[in-house]
Amino acid sequence: MNLDNINLFQLASRRLQWLSDRQKAVSENIANADTAGYRAREVEGFDSYLSSTEKAGDLRDAEVREVEDTWAESISGNNVVMEEQILYAADTAGQYKLASNLYRKAHEMVMAVAGTR
Repeated sequence: MNLDNINLFQLASRRLQWLSDRQKAVSENIANADTAGYRAREVEGFDSYLSSTEKAGDLRDAEVREVEDTWAESISGNNVVMEEQILYAADTAGQYKLASNLYRKAHEMVMAVAGTR
């Protein structure tokens, strides 16, 4: 991953988009926790997402794929484990809060340097 041609705001924006896509996948997993035959899904890793958006030049939705290994699988073929998904949701929310705070602080810093604040 080459970060030479990407600035802080682009990186933060891409991180926030990826986290949004991740939260969407987790919420869809939770919504389908009782659906027979439903297979849990997850988004591609952030490094992979960042590399592909660098090539494309703009934001895109993260690639979603079926999860191979989960904690368990029900007799109906559903492999969504609520506890696992809740951990993913909490982790994603914490990462989103951190990324948005960093984005906000960087914006405040730029505005302070520019003298508009």
